[in-house]
Parts: sequence; C-alpha cells; structure tokens
Amino acid sequence: MLLLDALNGYWLEKRRGFSPHTVSDYQVTFKRLASFVGPEAHIEHINTGVLRAFLNHLVDEYKLSDKTLCNAWTALSSLWTWAELELGIPHVIRNRITRPKYRRPQIETYTQSDVQAMLNACEHAATWQTRHGRQATSLRPTGLRDKAIIMTLVDTGLRASELCQLKFRDYNQENGQIFVRQGKGDKERIVYASESSRRAIWRYLSTRTKPKATEPLFATRTNQHIDRDALRHMIQSAAKRAGVAKATVHRFRHTFAVNFLRNGGNVVELQELLGHERLETIRIYVKLATVDLERAQSRSSVADNWRLK
Repeated sequence: MLLLDALNGYWLEKRRGFSPHTVSDYQVTFKRLASFVGPEAHIEHINTGVLRAFLNHLVDEYKLSDKTLCNAWTALSSLWTWAELELGIPHVIRNRITRPKYRRPQIETYTQSDVQAMLNACEHAATWQTRHGRQATSLRPTGLRDKAIIMTLVDTGLRASELCQLKFRDYNQENGQIFVRQGKGDKERIVYASESSRRAIWRYLSTRTKPKATEPLFATRTNQHIDRDALRHMIQSAAKRAGVAKATVHRFRHTFAVNFLRNGGNVVELQELLGHERLETIRIYVKLATVDLERAQSRSSVADNWRLK
C-alpha cells in the first residue's frame, strides 16, 4: 500500500483521539517522511534502515532539538503500531530504533507577586511619552477578560488549547465547575474555579451581552474563540509590562500543580485535575514540591532556631 494511502487510513482512525496540536505535529513529521521516501513509496517497503536515515535527515536538514526529534519518533511509532494491526506489516521501530533521549527542561513556576503583577498589568497598556514629554497610558478594553483568563489558568491548571476551546455552556456560574470537553487525547474532565476566579469571570461576563451556550467563554472583540497564539501574546505582553521574565501559558499549569501539592492536595487528585494518564509526569511536581517543603522545614526548624542542644 502506498504510504500516502496508509496515512489516510491512519488519520481516519486516529484523528479523533488526538488534540489539534498533536495532529498538527504528527502531520509535519508524516509530510517530511513522504517527501523523504517519495510519493510512490509503499509503507511495507519502508524498513528500519530507511527510518533511521530519515531521523538523521531531520536532524541534519531541520536542526531539530532533542525533544522535537523524540516527538517525530513517537509519531512514526504510532503510525507503525497502527499499520501492524491494520495492515499486518512488521513494526520496524519497536525494539529496533531507540527512542531519542532528551533532557526535560527545569520546571519553573510563577510566584504570587509574579501573578499579581501580571493581573495588575492587564488594566493598562504600556506607557508612552506624549509630545510634551509626559508619561501617558490608557485602559485596555480587554483588561477584565485578560484578568479572568489569568485567574482561571492559575486556578485550574488548564492547558492553553483547553482554555481557548471553552464555550459558555462549559462553565457553571453557580459552583465554578468547568467542563473540559476536548482535553489531551480527546479526554473529558471537570475542574473547578475558586471564588476569586469566579468573581473575575463574573466581572468579565457582566460586560458582555449574555453569551449563547455555544459562544466562547473567553471571546475576542469579534466574539470568536481566542486562539493559542493570541493567548500567548497576551500573556507575554502582560508579563513584559509587569516585569516578569520567561512568561509562558504553560507555566501557569506548573504553578497550579506545585501549589496544589504544597497546599495539601494529593497526587491522585492532581492527576485527575490535570488530565494526565500516567503518574510519571505528576512525580515531577511532587519532587519540586518536596524540595520546597524541605527548604521550608530547614528555614523554620524549631530545634535549629531555638538552638536546642
């Protein structure tokens, strides 16, 4: 079977189980593979040696990072896992091509002052100098919306794509329940906004004509869903005005997770709230929270501070 035909079959079965980001990522890898082997290549003729050469080509041609190369390996392995079951051809990656290793970047969280500074920065645009030499600024028309978004991110640990896809019907104003319909792997789950976040969302929604059930919870000025690029730009712009370095949307998720554990939450609850299948990822947050507790214990030790002997 032609590789291109096999890919059509793969997507017919797999697309619904992937997030839009994963679909886009896999499509890039498959497009590059098709270009590498040629349009007439049959999937059953692509062997381990060809895929090794292809992965080396990705590094040489596109200068991929270790993490991106690992993602490409995962996409290829997924394709051949499907082909093994659907087409009955050997899996030429499993136990033959080692998964590329990469060093996970150190998890960074926001401090309380970081988040508060970004919330404050939502209200006004960056200052500028008038022709008379005076400093001036103006209120931002999306200030209340942006505050509500930041509060929701840090309070629930939602992924960027999950927040962008929220509809008005997904939010229960009575109890703060947020229904995540299209989580990673198309999995559904429920998270909760606290009273502080609900108040921020209420203030924002009070400025809008009551949205219809299918309209975005967090909307653009044209009442469309805010997209990931616009969300990232908003967060980075607010951080720049607030003087917060290395700001990302995902850093709110890390902040939520670590503080959830610091404040007494357990790993099973956190796994459910974050929508993770495996506990391995959660252990990263546990380790970071434990280090913080060790430092806190060291600073506040009664025996040490009282110099008991």
